[in-house]
Amino acid sequence: MTHNELIREGCVNFKVVKRFKSGGVFWEHLSINMTQSDYKLVRNVGIEFARKGEQVKSTPKVHFMSEEYQRIYGKLSGTKYYRKCPDLLVGETFYEVEGYIPPFSKDKIKRMLRNGVSQSENIVINNTKGSSDRYIIKLIHDRVRLGQQINEVWLYEKGKIRMVYKKQ
Repeated sequence: MTHNELIREGCVNFKVVKRFKSGGVFWEHLSINMTQSDYKLVRNVGIEFARKGEQVKSTPKVHFMSEEYQRIYGKLSGTKYYRKCPDLLVGETFYEVEGYIPPFSKDKIKRMLRNGVSQSENIVINNTKGSSDRYIIKLIHDRVRLGQQINEVWLYEKGKIRMVYKKQ
């Protein structure tokens, strides 16, 4: 890709990490903090979305007043998520990836969902230890009844992602 194509695609300051035969590409911002505790999880989730054919960008934590924030997160302007920095941009949709610090517990699923909803309407939860779908869907419906906006919830389990909830 030429520099002008990178600019047009909004990929300045992003590097290609993986390309797939499906057409999916995983990009990573050059200023991603690789020492962050959830770096590997976010990267693995992003690669799984790309494997499914999506154009995925792993996005950095930047100050909302910076030009870089406007370039990456500009479409959050005017929403309740303005000033937030969700982890991934999948196509045109932001996703927040939520992990946990061991040991695993059902309460941590509640916390991951609560924290995720504060960053984005689209959430990926690390469910590698395996809480039941029924329990997670119950938690989602409880939050929706409280008036919280949730569009999609995906689960990351044993290196794969799958959708568990999509707003009707």
